[in-house]
Amino acid sequence: MTAGALLAAPSLPPVPWTPWVAHAGPGSTWQALLTAISLGLVVVAVLAVLGRLRVRSPDDLVLPLAAVAVLSSLAPLADYWLSDWIGWAFPIGVTVLVGLVTAALTPLELDARSPLTWAVVAVAAVGAVVLYRPLTVAWHPPPDYLPLASDAEVEILVPQDGAVIEAGTLQVAVSVAGGSIGPGNAALEDLPPDAEEAGGLTVTLNGERVVVDYLEDCTVVAPCGSVTFPIELEAGSHTLHVEFTRGDGVPLAPMVTDRAEFEVR
Repeated sequence: MTAGALLAAPSLPPVPWTPWVAHAGPGSTWQALLTAISLGLVVVAVLAVLGRLRVRSPDDLVLPLAAVAVLSSLAPLADYWLSDWIGWAFPIGVTVLVGLVTAALTPLELDARSPLTWAVVAVAAVGAVVLYRPLTVAWHPPPDYLPLASDAEVEILVPQDGAVIEAGTLQVAVSVAGGSIGPGNAALEDLPPDAEEAGGLTVTLNGERVVVDYLEDCTVVAPCGSVTFPIELEAGSHTLHVEFTRGDGVPLAPMVTDRAEFEVR
């Protein structure tokens, strides 16, 4: 029997499983669209500040915003590159849109000497700097920051969700499809290029981390498709959560998880 002690979860913010999260592919299309809209709004604001565009009423925004929408519809053609800018472009776009609407609905104007203009510039700059990292992690994690999951799935075979079992030692069984399970606690340079091969498992019971020992001999060279490991259970309601990670413990994006709720008597 070899130890399968797993790494503690790294200090990276979790990325929820959602089709809106992507570095490239279908999920990057809407990110590219938002980026293009944000950049279009910046162009509209610059034209207003330079005196080339009048923004004194809501009607003044109809044609410029329609033009931005039409041109932004071409963004998916360059989604691979435009989506990379979502982290800083989105905060700027939202700030500029608020500034344009404010100029259209209030006596404040967008010109070089207006306090509204300088407020928009300041808030947009701060927002882009402060929100870049959290937005990138949440929506667009780059491959070198969080490894990408393609088709890996993890399943808790034992215990099954809703099961009623006896207190004591339970042999938990977990399987992985579209990937494999290595020994855990592996160095990144020792792992295969595919982040879903020779991966690790992060196990929590009722929210508490559980360090486990696999009964199987799983290695980086000869990984396992499924593993079993014992945990001690007391009477009561329990929730078992398993996350499949890269072999060094870094979470995949989107997260690959399964959970089972069961009763122990």
